[in-house]
Amino acid sequence: MKLPNLTRLARAFWQSCVKLVDDGGVVIASNVALSLLLSIFPFLMLIASLVRLYGSPELAAQVVDLVLGHWPADSAKPIADQVAVLLQQSPTEFFSFSTLIVLVLATNGVENARDGLNRAYKVRETRSFVWRRIQAVGFVIGGALGLIAVAFVLVGAPIVWAFLESRAPLIGEFQLTFTLIQYGFAIGLLWLILLAFHKLLPDLKLQRKQMRWGILLTIVGILVGSKLFAIYLQTIANYTALYAGLAGMMTAIVYLYCLSVLILWGAEFNTAINELRAQEKAEEIS
Repeated sequence: MKLPNLTRLARAFWQSCVKLVDDGGVVIASNVALSLLLSIFPFLMLIASLVRLYGSPELAAQVVDLVLGHWPADSAKPIADQVAVLLQQSPTEFFSFSTLIVLVLATNGVENARDGLNRAYKVRETRSFVWRRIQAVGFVIGGALGLIAVAFVLVGAPIVWAFLESRAPLIGEFQLTFTLIQYGFAIGLLWLILLAFHKLLPDLKLQRKQMRWGILLTIVGILVGSKLFAIYLQTIANYTALYAGLAGMMTAIVYLYCLSVLILWGAEFNTAINELRAQEKAEEIS
């Protein structure tokens, strides 16, 4: 019997929660979070150095804010502060043979995410180690260039808007619409990043309609979870008492862990929905 969409989504939601635990997703997420933390410094420095070579220090800071802007302040501040210190260096100092080594190490975050997604989608990795690393490097560099392009748009958009408003004051009435478009642009970017993760990292060919619900679950989880995490930090958590000077970094790790769980949960949700659909089709045939 074919289930109504809401019933199917409810069953898939519950099954994905169970499978996230059974498949070790909550454990793997800690590896992904630590790898992302180790990768984020070279990733941000690569972006900032590229921008500073062909742009300005202000734009480099804007790119860093674009990456960390949706993070709760307490988790983003320790990373942003250290990146700000590194930005004082000459941009050419960052481009050396050691940069290549750091770039390869930065791919560990992508590889851990790949392992978690393969587990969630119940597939075994068959592609070569060299191909996976090349693809991971492509993810890092592509992500860097993509964020630079987005930063140019976000930095340039207010300038263009101010110019248009000075020429046509009536356009100021659409300021809310303009703000909503900016938020929509950011959410669209997040959708594309998650789509690339689900489409390219697992050793599995999926159609877009087989990934959309899991991606939507992850995006909603990030938007709502970031607000809840900020409230948690302000009202309940007291990491300073436990970790002293390391409190800020531990907060960042916890936040990255939550993000990693949401990404893997989205994959489990997709798997649950696809299995329910396949089961329904099999029952109809029989």
